[in-house]
Amino acid sequence: MSQSTASTIDQLLSSLKMATGTLRETLREAQKPSAAPEPPHAMKSRQAIVSALMCEVERRYGIAPGDQVERKLVRIFEAMIFEELEHWSQSLFSPYAIEAEWLSLVECLTVHETYFDRDREQLSALFTEILPHLIEKKHRSGDYRIRIWSAGCSSGEETYNLTMLALMALRDAGFALERSDGSIVPVPTWSLYVLGSDISSQMIRIAKSGIYTTGEMGSFRSMNPQLWQFFDELKELNETASGGRSMRIKRCIASLTGFRRHNLMDMMVEATPFDLIVCRNVLIYFDNNKKKVLENLCRPLAPGGVLVLGATDVMLNQLGLERHQHNGDFWYEKV
Repeated sequence: MSQSTASTIDQLLSSLKMATGTLRETLREAQKPSAAPEPPHAMKSRQAIVSALMCEVERRYGIAPGDQVERKLVRIFEAMIFEELEHWSQSLFSPYAIEAEWLSLVECLTVHETYFDRDREQLSALFTEILPHLIEKKHRSGDYRIRIWSAGCSSGEETYNLTMLALMALRDAGFALERSDGSIVPVPTWSLYVLGSDISSQMIRIAKSGIYTTGEMGSFRSMNPQLWQFFDELKELNETASGGRSMRIKRCIASLTGFRRHNLMDMMVEATPFDLIVCRNVLIYFDNNKKKVLENLCRPLAPGGVLVLGATDVMLNQLGLERHQHNGDFWYEKV
């Protein structure tokens, strides 16, 4: 081996040693637990613990539960020995705290009130005005893909509802076929996908199952009878504890509908933008973070796409969406 070759090898080995040391240090830093905010030191009362937890919930998830929920938690915590409550709350602020523990707390703070055909007047505007306009525009452009996001979907009724309405709108426009069993399928050139998201893992599990129970105050309390064509009865579970019937979403609906857990304080990352985003009865939880949530809803919206909010939700003018109105119902188009 020549002296020149040996020198070159020595340089390569030296460089490799330095690179390995740098990589080892990088991995060591990456394995360190991420820093968590310091809990307030003076948590000497149940109210102080509740207030600290609520502040952290808002920081993590943007949710501002409000005074009523705080009072509810204080009542719940009254049944706990204070030392145990203090130890549990301190563990939540630990760098080693599990995200699932915080999410379990969030489960207690949000109301998962939903059912099929909720706010039927607004859904009527969606079916008679928004979806036909969207389908016509898609047909003219030659882009036969329709993508819908149901944000804050709770246990999934609204998301499946949107899939049903979109399929019926495609059928009425001549771009979907209805079968003898009530199923509706898009013609081969058209595709439809509806995504439901929620912060609650428990609600997402229910939504993915696609199984709902009839009853006086259940998921079907005000549903248009026309939508029964999209359900199959689970005869083996017919007699439930509540005395109702167990119904499963038909495959023609379930195959076009997906669910995932998502925090609205984070961006929804999708390769293809959405043509329609529906976020109803959710913004009430975001007191100081409504602007950020609305921005996160607008960004994945396709040009010309539509955002539908709850009847009492207010859109910020500076987000660059054009407002439309029909019979007192509003929606917003991305220009």
